[in-house]
Amino acid sequence: MLIAVLLGVIGVLSVIIFTQFYGYRLGGVIVVPVLAVYTCKNFLMLPLFLAGAIIAYVGLRYLQKKTMIYGRDELVATLLLGSVLPVVALFFMKGVGYDLTDVVFFGSILPGLAAYNYSRIKPEYRLHDAMASVGIFAGLLAIAWVLVTPAISDAIGMLTPAILFSPTSDLALLKNAAVGTYPAPAIIDRFSAFILFMVSLVLSEFVRKVSGIRVGVVSMAILAIFSIENKWFFALYFINLFASFIGISLIQKATLIYGRNLIGLGTCISLLLTIPLVFIFPVSRGLSIFFLGLIAGLNAYNLHVTPPAERKLFVPLQLSLLAPLIVLARALGEGQPQGMFHEFGLVQLLVVVLGAAISIAFVKYNWIRKPLDEHVWNASLFSEEDE
Repeated sequence: MLIAVLLGVIGVLSVIIFTQFYGYRLGGVIVVPVLAVYTCKNFLMLPLFLAGAIIAYVGLRYLQKKTMIYGRDELVATLLLGSVLPVVALFFMKGVGYDLTDVVFFGSILPGLAAYNYSRIKPEYRLHDAMASVGIFAGLLAIAWVLVTPAISDAIGMLTPAILFSPTSDLALLKNAAVGTYPAPAIIDRFSAFILFMVSLVLSEFVRKVSGIRVGVVSMAILAIFSIENKWFFALYFINLFASFIGISLIQKATLIYGRNLIGLGTCISLLLTIPLVFIFPVSRGLSIFFLGLIAGLNAYNLHVTPPAERKLFVPLQLSLLAPLIVLARALGEGQPQGMFHEFGLVQLLVVVLGAAISIAFVKYNWIRKPLDEHVWNASLFSEEDE
């Protein structure tokens, strides 16, 4: 996990630097670093990602020409297009005896995210942007190659839950640096995880359109899965969320950095926080805590850009989404002894329903109604109500 976090932080900081000085998008703040970690763990991830990104980009271009799609809907459509190939590949490769267990979990949104960001670049800058992405990716792989060795594995391989030193890491096996601890088996199959992601995407976009608040596209689906794995993930997410929010708020106030660079800094803060937290809390899944650091950092930025008067609605809105997703995750997966709702019955269902109801009631009570466009126009100096 230590090497994965290091790659993530170095990768995000590299993206920030290129964005700041050259205006590159580089597929998104997290795409290149996460892809590097995935590729070290499973070499097949790279060609699958490239194929998915190409399909998502071509599909988006077709939709742009044939429909009136624009704005946020373009992102949602591209994420969906980029997610189809990993799911199809999962079943195909399982049929020939190769398991792509990790690909569909978080990596399924990477091709669509990269394709969307690539489409937003002016054509004359696309080659330079792609080359910069390749350069950062190659640099991260080189760092991983240098650090994933038997000597370093003996020194730090067992300090934290293993990711790149695990026996399921292709790089660790290639370098003969794998530790003897296997990751815990998955509690939900990847097709079910994909369904959960799509439900989360639909619900989060509904919340965004109704409230104008971004609560994370698939963040609550990921947290729902983590919560039934280990109840401590629920607490760790909010610890990282608020700590990262405070960190980027202080940075923004001192430096006036904003936008994508602030997203990257929030992600770096959250990833770095995961290292001491794994020594404090009983967490055994390294890849899960790595992803938790990512989603907490990304949502810290979403919280930061939420208007101050509406920030108190952010967590209740996330909880109102998390409640049904936990029920769905528990129905599709297997509860763990250390997870939330290990035994799921009527009492647990009532707790979830009550939590969702309280969250929704809080949002409704504290909701700040937006003025109608007609009223705004009538109050404008440029309108004449008697006409």
